[in-house]
Amino acid sequence: MNEEAAVVMGFFTFRVFLVGAIMVAFPRIARKGLLFGTYLGEEQAAGPARRRLLRTWDMGTALIMLVALIVGWSIGFSGRWIPGNFIGTAVLVTPFVPLYFWMHGKVRGLAPAVAMEPAGRSAASLQVDEGHGGGFALFALVVCLVASTTLIGYAIVSFRTMPGRIPTLANLWGYGDALTEKSLVSVVLIPAYNLVFAPFFAVMGLLVAQSKRSIRGGSEGGSTRAQDTFRVAVSHIFAAAGLFLCLFLAVASIDMIWIWQGRAESLSGIAIGGAAVATILVLGGGLFRIMWLGQGGARLETGSPDAPLTGGLADNARWILGVLYVDRTDPAIMVEARWGIGYTMNLGNRVAQVLLTVFAAALLGLALLTLAEIGVFA
Repeated sequence: MNEEAAVVMGFFTFRVFLVGAIMVAFPRIARKGLLFGTYLGEEQAAGPARRRLLRTWDMGTALIMLVALIVGWSIGFSGRWIPGNFIGTAVLVTPFVPLYFWMHGKVRGLAPAVAMEPAGRSAASLQVDEGHGGGFALFALVVCLVASTTLIGYAIVSFRTMPGRIPTLANLWGYGDALTEKSLVSVVLIPAYNLVFAPFFAVMGLLVAQSKRSIRGGSEGGSTRAQDTFRVAVSHIFAAAGLFLCLFLAVASIDMIWIWQGRAESLSGIAIGGAAVATILVLGGGLFRIMWLGQGGARLETGSPDAPLTGGLADNARWILGVLYVDRTDPAIMVEARWGIGYTMNLGNRVAQVLLTVFAAALLGLALLTLAEIGVFA
């Protein structure tokens, strides 16, 4: 196994254990009263059924990790380390979907009948304010938009100075001797990805900063402070992710343009190492902080047995499979996620629908251009 293969499979192994650890943590950091996307009530969600379900989830997670490692490394050791990486990752991620649905179905069978009926009002009416932490996300959005559009202009101008045939990407570290006909699409493709993805993260940070809070009554402000802390943390993580992604793609774009112009031979250390550093700082540091806070600030929240969760958070009827929130009467665009960490969009909100449609269309367009560029449609 060469150095490049060892690096790829090393990242794959790290990914398996990281995903496994995250999946084990998800049901344990949820807001009080929630279990696998269903509101049971705080007393029942902490009872014996919870312990049995968590044991089942943990065993399923361990089995999925083991199978993914066996498949990924078996294919990798046969000399096909790139397929081993992708297939192993697919084997790792895909089974969690049916496993979660199975657990969710078991929990819904335990939910009290009153929790399965639509609540009289959405939680948005309980607490609406101007939000906190949006300043950094707005700064990130402006920087990402300016940087990505400037890079597209730079790529178009530089296209004229490139030879008719340009090098093709050969490995993780640089470019080989293979040449292909230059095209304007290939030159602006990475800056175009930057224009779509980096601002998207910043926009998500802005939306999170304005997300609604589901308030626990009788907590003397403890619930509000906990959720504000969590909301700011998630907003900053999205904004930081957008900035790091913008920086990485900007450096990679410039490196590629210089390679195509004959001014460089391979990607710079900043482009290669920067991606690893950004992943560690944003994902590693961000995930650690969120896990420490608990979903929605649950670990910081101070409540009491006579102050249960209220409003939309306790309304199972407006949640599809515990992961999709749909409520046309709720003005909130972002709501606290029931499964996983962070926030999710209210799919019943028209603004959310437009944002998702625009992003999906841009993503589809980029995917089609990429496939056309590598000759899939030839």
